[in-house]
Amino acid sequence: MKKSLAILLAVIFLFSLAACGQSNSNSQQQTSQGEGASAPAEQQPAQSGNIKRITFGTAGTAGALYPMGVAMSETITNHANGIAATGEATAASVENLRGLHQGNMGLAISQTEVASFAYYGKLDYEGNAFTDIRALFSTIYNYLQVFAPANSDIQTIADLKGKTVAVGAAGSGGELAARALLEAYGLSYDDVSPQFMPDSEATSALKDGKIAAIIVTHPINSAALTELTSTMDTKLLPIENDEFYANYSAYSKYTVPAGTYTGIDVDVVIPRSRIIVCGSTNSGLSDDDYYNIVKVIWENRDEWKGSNASVEKQVILEHALEEIDIPLHPGAIRYFEEIGMEIPDALRQ
Repeated sequence: MKKSLAILLAVIFLFSLAACGQSNSNSQQQTSQGEGASAPAEQQPAQSGNIKRITFGTAGTAGALYPMGVAMSETITNHANGIAATGEATAASVENLRGLHQGNMGLAISQTEVASFAYYGKLDYEGNAFTDIRALFSTIYNYLQVFAPANSDIQTIADLKGKTVAVGAAGSGGELAARALLEAYGLSYDDVSPQFMPDSEATSALKDGKIAAIIVTHPINSAALTELTSTMDTKLLPIENDEFYANYSAYSKYTVPAGTYTGIDVDVVIPRSRIIVCGSTNSGLSDDDYYNIVKVIWENRDEWKGSNASVEKQVILEHALEEIDIPLHPGAIRYFEEIGMEIPDALRQ
């Protein structure tokens, strides 16, 4: 009897140990998956660890550049293995180039001339050149335009001397361009009364007679300039100084046809440059990463070309290397050579 009882107790003890082991196993499995987890925990960290998440610095939300950058970012995320991009609204060129230089962005939009100032250490970048910046490709055109009232005695850029002139927001790409333009005509901020204000405020101030002229970097017939020229009589000043174009090779001469703006019935020559997409050797992205980014953007153009009418018309593969004034990134060179495009020597590092 005692022997049977001992056997029974031993069997009960063994069953108890098995039940405890199963309970502990279930508890550990639930802890590893987390509450409400839908996939095994070991898969998610591996996936996150393989993705490089980058910011694409664009511009303000009102223009063509923000939607273009957002759409291109979606294309990158959808097609470039291991890279997820997010388009971010910014103050444009100056902020974007600083973000690239500091390693806080992977991609950024910039006026060609501002990227040139930064790379070659001109104007505000003197003594602090951003030699890590690299171009990837060209996008839409940008135009340097100077407007004054039609009845003004201002006929040329030199006539701005002694006048109150809106030059763009302080430290912006447009303001740097305004300063370069004045310099080419022998003027500085000591010779004018510069007003640092956004372009929307500048056009209002010109209409209200508070300033004598505005210097802006805008697309032709942008909403702000169309509204300005349709509500007051204005003149568009010619910019034909060869020294300006020689000193700032990112610009080329462009003739605005008569009738482009209401009331301006003569052809006017002004500077034109490109908006370019840039990368950086400080971004943490490899040459292969930039190759893949450029490749998927151009091979999936249909996904982003409709982001704006100017984008669809002007951002074309055949023109992707035009009007760039800094070296191309090696990853971009690899892609364009791969599809048979000739790379100008000036764009090679």
